[in-house]
Amino acid sequence: MIDALEAQSLLAPLKGYRHVLLAVSGGADSLGMMALIATWAQAQGSEAPKLSVATVDHRLRPEGAVEAEYVAELAKTAGLDHATLAWLDPKPSNGLQEAARHARYGLLKGHSQNIDAEAVVLAHHLDDQAETVLMRLCAGSGVSGLAGMADSAEWYGLRLLRPFLSLAGARLRATADAVGWLPMEDPSNQKKQFTRVRFRQAANLLTSEGLDAQRVGRFAERMKRADAALERWADYASTAFKLPDSAGILWSAGLLEEPDEIILRVLIRAIRAMNMDNIPELSKGEAVVEALLKARKHSRAMRRTLGGVTISMDTKGLILMRPEKPRRVDFPKR
Repeated sequence: MIDALEAQSLLAPLKGYRHVLLAVSGGADSLGMMALIATWAQAQGSEAPKLSVATVDHRLRPEGAVEAEYVAELAKTAGLDHATLAWLDPKPSNGLQEAARHARYGLLKGHSQNIDAEAVVLAHHLDDQAETVLMRLCAGSGVSGLAGMADSAEWYGLRLLRPFLSLAGARLRATADAVGWLPMEDPSNQKKQFTRVRFRQAANLLTSEGLDAQRVGRFAERMKRADAALERWADYASTAFKLPDSAGILWSAGLLEEPDEIILRVLIRAIRAMNMDNIPELSKGEAVVEALLKARKHSRAMRRTLGGVTISMDTKGLILMRPEKPRRVDFPKR
């Protein structure tokens, strides 16, 4: 389990918030988180943030409502306010887990705003981090994706805190056991049609080959360091090669003298600034960078569209980015 001294260090970042919301499902991990944070907050007194608890009932199983009621009872014994958030939208036939994840975060964001909470605390731990990194590796992620989940991140304006990414999940579960809180596990966590479940069930094989959660976690930390260095370099390039222009974002030809990874990051940043809802796939961004460099080598102009943004380069290597114009729709004459 996690003792009081270690909790002091793990949860110290929470002191920077006035009010936080704990996302608790009823599983062993999140129950351990709620028990630990409630005990820690009592010891901190006035220095601790206000704590609230929310459970999302995805309305996928009848047991979901029972689990939410169970969490509410435990939260009450810890002196915490609790709310059940129901996902009432129609459920998709494909991509159910991803849709449920987006719905869950959307509900948590809305409730956070309603109760004036500044952040949501999640029980993600080292085992979850390892699964995430391996899934992203198989999906073809770059350095940023292979850095895994961040301990503090933003999701469409919602601040997410993950203070337990360095700890094995067994330690959170032991913390729940220590206070006598029995988990109510979602049986879908064992269904092999879900990608994350298959990765979880492959853990024993990977561990036998030396690729355990601890080693994957270290790999993620190294990727995080590399990503931070590349971001710093991209900061410099974004400032050094940007030219004033009222029509969009204009880059000098010097940008194309930078390493491919820096060019890609600068372009993706600009796309996010102009069209946050349409972030392009990494492979498509790489293809555009390759095309720009090839055209520049032969002093040719080129024009491409990426993530809803038009990227035009003249024969001198000047690159202009502007939002893509909506396509005109011609209706048939009657």
